[in-house]
Order: sequence, then structure tokens, then C-alpha cells
Amino acid sequence: MIEDEDENAMQNTKNADYCLAIVRGRYPSLAPAEQRAATFILEHPESAAEMTSVQLATAAGVGESTVVKCCQRLGFTGFSQLKLALVRELATSREGAFGQVEPGDDVPTICDKIFTATIQAVEDTAKVLDPSQVARAAEAIRGAKRVFFFGVGSSGVVAQDAQLKFMRIGMTAFSYQDTHAQLTQAALLTPEDVAVIITYSGRTRETTDVLELARGCGAHTVCITNFPTSPAAMGSDTVLCTTAHEATGLRSGAMTSRLTQLAVIDCLFTSVAMKDSDKAMELLMKTVDALAARKA
Repeated sequence: MIEDEDENAMQNTKNADYCLAIVRGRYPSLAPAEQRAATFILEHPESAAEMTSVQLATAAGVGESTVVKCCQRLGFTGFSQLKLALVRELATSREGAFGQVEPGDDVPTICDKIFTATIQAVEDTAKVLDPSQVARAAEAIRGAKRVFFFGVGSSGVVAQDAQLKFMRIGMTAFSYQDTHAQLTQAALLTPEDVAVIITYSGRTRETTDVLELARGCGAHTVCITNFPTSPAAMGSDTVLCTTAHEATGLRSGAMTSRLTQLAVIDCLFTSVAMKDSDKAMELLMKTVDALAARKA
């Protein structure tokens, strides 16, 4: 019990360093009423930082108990701790990071909003990503006979990128775009394999089915996701968290989440490669030479 309390306290202290990142990342998992409170915080962080919980509840059109529950669901002990976190973060936060592209925006504004949101997502992911989990995943991959990367949609593209990276340093790595092929391979994994599940929501049916099969075979499972309390995350041995807010409308096609996933893959790849950097560099140079020979 004491260990659990200490762990919760450590997590609450850590959350206090990146309040808005937590709110953006966990927003979709909140209840509708809690989302209204979170929306007000995201859109008016300066005002929220100066309000009482009653005032914020009135402004958001919810009950005070909803505000408290929202804060607790986000990992804070209550509204007071969230307020302190807001004050700390506002001193260094990037203004307008949560702004959405709207009809009528000119090209310079569109570019500014997209780059600002992308930079914010990568910076937020750097804050929430747990290095100890990266190290654990890297160690599992280094000791694995084979490593498989699974994902669908845009996450499938990230899985393919990961497979190519790890293949270039001598790892026996695979990825499959076809979901039937993914399920077939997942059913044939062994305890000597590692399955890396890449999923923004952590709730995609195809992805959770693959995870269940991989676990049943005894493979070490690594989940890269935006939601640490999602089914995929809760069912994995190791979880690597991203933080990206996917907007509605034109930017709903997993833009920022894809880039944060790629950044996490790069961290994982480099962590594996640096354990034997001389060998990794030698193998990388061989692949560079092989590709260079194809240039005109």
C-alpha cells in the first residue's frame, strides 16, 4: 500500500511538469462532462489558472465535482494541483499550440498552426516518454530472436519504417500491412520474440486482437500509444507513451500522432543500436553502400 502511494505521488509530481500535455493527450478518454472542463482549460489556460474549482465549473457548464473528477482522471490529486501545474507551464508554453486550422486561414497561417502543433506534440511527447520504459523495450529487442512491428492505417506506416530501421542494424525484423497477415503472424510468435504494437488510441480492434495473440504466445509486448490506460497499453509488458492531440476536420488523419510515433521509434532504435555502436555502424554503412550502388 505504501509503495502504491509513493508511486502515485511520484506520478502526480511528474504530471505537474506538463499539465497541458496531459490534458491534450488524455482528452478523448474523459467522460463528456469532463471533456467540457478540459476544453475550457485548454482554450483558456490563463483564466483557468486564476479560477477556483467552482468558477471553472460555472464557466465550463459542469458541476464542481466533475471538475475534481476530471483533474483526478488526468493524474492530479485535485484542481489545486492542476492550477499549480498550469502556472508553472504557462511560463514556458508555446502560445497558440492548440489552435486549429479553420476555413479562411491563409497559407502562412496554416503553415504556422501546423508546425506549431507538430512542435508542441513532439515536445510534449519528450516530457511524457519514460526513459526507463524505452530502456526496457530496447533490452527486450536486443535479446529477441525476432522483432515484429504491428500497426494499422498511419500506425502501419510507422511500423514499416521501424522494420526497415532495425533491419539495417542486423535485427530480424518484420512488419505487415495486411491485417490478416498480422493476425496470422501474431499467432505464431514465441517467447523469444518481441511484438511492438503501434496504436494512437490503443483501442483499434485489429491491434488489440494482435496483442492478445502475441501475449498468448508468450512474446514480450511493447505498446506505443497516446493513452496509457487504453486496452492495448494495459495489456502490454512495456508501454511507450506519446502525446498528440488529433483534431477534427482536415487534420483528422493522424498527422501529429504519426510524427510522435516516429520519434519514439527513433529513440528505441538508437537505444538498441548504441548498445553495440561499432557493429551497428558497420552494418549501417554496408546498407548505405548497397543503396549507393543503385544511384545513377
